[in-house]
Amino acid sequence: MTAPALATAAAAAEAEDLEASLERRFPPPEAYSHLAGDDWPEEPPVAADRDAQRRFGRELLGPIFLQFCRRLHLAGVGFEDRGARLLFVARGGLRLGLLYRLWCERTGTTPVLPMGELAISRVAAAKGCLVHDFVGIAPTLVREFGAGSLGYMLRCLLRGRGIDLPDVLAHTPVTIGSFAAVYEADDALGRAVRAYFAEQATALARYLDELLDDIATPVLVDSGWTGGTQALLMRHFPQWDWHGLYFGRWDYGRGPAPHFGHIFGVSVDSLEPFANAPGQALFAYHHLIEDPLEIAAPSVEGYRLLPDGRGVPDGLPIDPAVLEPGADDAMFQGILEHFRSPAGAADFLAVERRADAAYRRLRRMILWPRKEDLPGMQVRPRSADFGRSLTVPVLLRLPDASMKRRLKSVGAALWKPGQMLIAFPRLAHFVNGGSYLLRRIPFAGRHVDAVLRRGTGLARRVLRRLVR
Repeated sequence: MTAPALATAAAAAEAEDLEASLERRFPPPEAYSHLAGDDWPEEPPVAADRDAQRRFGRELLGPIFLQFCRRLHLAGVGFEDRGARLLFVARGGLRLGLLYRLWCERTGTTPVLPMGELAISRVAAAKGCLVHDFVGIAPTLVREFGAGSLGYMLRCLLRGRGIDLPDVLAHTPVTIGSFAAVYEADDALGRAVRAYFAEQATALARYLDELLDDIATPVLVDSGWTGGTQALLMRHFPQWDWHGLYFGRWDYGRGPAPHFGHIFGVSVDSLEPFANAPGQALFAYHHLIEDPLEIAAPSVEGYRLLPDGRGVPDGLPIDPAVLEPGADDAMFQGILEHFRSPAGAADFLAVERRADAAYRRLRRMILWPRKEDLPGMQVRPRSADFGRSLTVPVLLRLPDASMKRRLKSVGAALWKPGQMLIAFPRLAHFVNGGSYLLRRIPFAGRHVDAVLRRGTGLARRVLRRLVR
């Protein structure tokens, strides 16, 4: 082996040792999860049934995604003659692209707009925009890592870049001030951190320049829901007219953000006049949409510059084979079965009728589930964002039957009506049923969530004092 090769191998080994050292010194904090401090068993309370999940995907999610593809095509008509391109966003958007192409093939439809892919994520966009707006972007990163240490946050953000971190950061709280102190410091670490984020900004800009060279209107396609990544791109790359056609648009009760005028919920939308529309039950369990779109590939966490000056995403290209369903993708298998059945080539009226029936049935199953619904409606544990160090189960097994633990489990579970059935099997029918019926009253459904939030908060405070 030549001297340069030996030097390269030694540098790689040294970087590998540094990464291992950083992982030991800055492990993910136990509190980096809404399940922190509780010994929730890892196994779910109800075993998932793959046959039931496949039927669920075929009979309910299949018609819903088929309707999405038809509506996506119609929405694309509005962008004709605007230099637009549909960009399916990695990762979840890639399977939406697979479904859209399959729909076009089954129906003999020619796509209105040219199609491509955009490899980005919220963390990658935030890292690429930080140098332009530290004050505006830093709170996003701090909020995600607020339960951990500054050392853990920097380890995740700077992963694989060979930047050592002092041990004192393992005990430094994550605040905007502590992050700014490191970022703005006139020392070796501060310069290295600033150089890294400057490289991210350059690499992201060059990646977009090459990808969007002949495009005036990038139209992003993904699951949604608030378009936070698109908001960053709109603010820092205004030379393009960004738009988003997402499965759903959801304001989380905070009111529409300024960029909401550029995003559209193709299938469900929280800004409709009727906030109790059947499809909006998905906002109580939107993981039913996200999980089938998950692929076995890492998220884009940043960008790098090639020797020729081009910017490319880390961890790409993604193997197209991962878009097809794997062994644990029972719901997505069912969705593809529906697309490939005679229903996949049906006329638009039949598609709308099946989707409407599926949404109405799904509303009852999400908001007022029965015990027999649970095995087919469970999705895989969700990843903790950014660091991706922890997994969050959708439903929680109760380690004991105490009232305190039952109440906490409902608050911590991602699918609360489902967890209500686990924690309070008798009371759940009245609570979930009452909520379900209230949502069906015209013009009243929009107030249910706000009332439940206030009432649940008061009940928790009262019961917390009783069960101490």
